[in-house]
Order: sequence, then C-alpha cells, then structure tokens
Amino acid sequence: MRALVVSLVCLGFVALGCGGGGGGGPGKTAESLTADGWALFEQGKYEEAIDKFNEALELDETYADAYNGLGWSYAKLDQLSDALSAFADCIANGMNDADPYAGRAPVYRDYDQPNHFEIAISAATTALFQERRYVFSHDSSFDWHDLMIILAQSYFGISDYTNANAWVDSLGTPADPNSETFVSDLAARIEDLEEQWGD
Repeated sequence: MRALVVSLVCLGFVALGCGGGGGGGPGKTAESLTADGWALFEQGKYEEAIDKFNEALELDETYADAYNGLGWSYAKLDQLSDALSAFADCIANGMNDADPYAGRAPVYRDYDQPNHFEIAISAATTALFQERRYVFSHDSSFDWHDLMIILAQSYFGISDYTNANAWVDSLGTPADPNSETFVSDLAARIEDLEEQWGD
C-alpha cells in the first residue's frame, strides 16, 4: 500500500511539472522562454525568436516582455503591422519603459498610413523622455542617435524643416536656413547622419 502511495505522489509531481502551459516543457516559464527568445534575437534568428516569444505567451498571455520581443523581431523582419500590434500589446500589458516606444519609432516612420510621421515623432520623443541616452539592451547598435535621426527624418517628412534641422543640430552641423538650397542641404545632412549613426 505504501508503495502505491509513493507512486501516486511521484506521478503527481510529474503532472505538475508538465502543467497546461502549452509547448514550454517541464520547468519552463514565460520569463525563461522570453530569455531564450532574446538570446535567439541577439543571434539574428528572428523567426526562431518569435516562436519562443509565442511559447512564452502561451504560458502567460500578459507577459509584456514577450510582446516586446515579438515587436522587435517582427520589426527586424519588416513585418511592420505585426510589430506595431505586438508593441501595442506590450504597452497595454504594463511595460512603461522606453523599449516599446523606441521600437515603434522606426516602424511608424516606415509604415504607410496617414499621420505615420507624427506617430513616429511621438514614439521617439516618448522613448527619449524616458531614457535620454537610450540604448537597446538586445542590440546596442540601436540607440538614442537613431531616435534623433528618426525625429529629423519624420519632421522632414511632414515638411517641418525647422524642427528637422534642430534635431540635425543635436547630432552634427545643421543646414543654413537662409540658404536658397536649405531643404536639399537639410536632406543631405540627414542622410549623412544616417550613414554615420544609423542602425
């Protein structure tokens, strides 16, 4: 009888280890699967990273950093609509740091919809407000320089050349607003900054 009880207890522990968390496997958590996803992201394996982040969300559909990972991964794959949806879910589930806003900024800049430059400006400004010298922890090549360039590009995109030039000034030499070739000079300055600092 005692042997039977011991066997049943052992089976109970096995069942708990495998609990109904989707494909995570024994001992896996949303946090650990998200960490696995970021490791794959840092290796440039974005599709595999997406699979891990989705596994994490099968275990906890409110885990904000998994949505953050999805957003950045989809952005890397130029799946812009999916990236924006993931970043929105990330923010809705409580992530208030700079990451999802910084991720949104280049996506909205490139996203073909009305007012996309204005939304990119808002996202980049929010990220810089939260972390003035922002550096993306999972890809240090994307940082505050990129956000400032996105601001310059987006202001240029809405023909607000004064603000565009102000952001150029924050990174280098601005164009001369009194020049007859001011707009083309400004475009060239922004392009030069992107070559120098852009991700």
